[in-house]
Amino acid sequence: VQLAREEGFLAVVGNHDARVLTGRDDPSDLKPGHRVVAESLTKPDWKFLAALPTHLRFPELGTIVVHGGLLPGAKPETQDRDLVINLRSVLPDGTGTKKIDGTPWAKAWRGPEHVVFGHDAVRGLQQEPFATGLDTGCVYGKRLTALVMPGRELVSVPAKRSYADF
Repeated sequence: VQLAREEGFLAVVGNHDARVLTGRDDPSDLKPGHRVVAESLTKPDWKFLAALPTHLRFPELGTIVVHGGLLPGAKPETQDRDLVINLRSVLPDGTGTKKIDGTPWAKAWRGPEHVVFGHDAVRGLQQEPFATGLDTGCVYGKRLTALVMPGRELVSVPAKRSYADF
């Protein structure tokens, strides 16, 4: 968080960020891994983390970045924060779920903007016409994958080790 803040990196809020934020005033209820992070944050770090948006739009690239996903047919600005952070699938009734049930939301997304997301290491790399899922399990010791813009070139490197056991 400190590095991202000090270097002025752009980022979106993710599920672990949201969980850490719930422990800002009292980290005692957090799981050990989240508690360690919460206890290490400075006031400027907390401010940076609390200000992270659910999505970033890059109109010049025709791209939106989110952590989890977007429900097809609705603008990112109108979607539920928790869903954008945690979405993995769309159920037959059109509702979203964070579970690996139903259709991967990226398969159902019809654009027009291309969405780049993470949060779905179980499914791994996802390449759909209007969405690219980059979570290739680095935290579990698998791979770290990036999408280099504007050409949408995928670059992937092996993780040096497993970084967490959630």
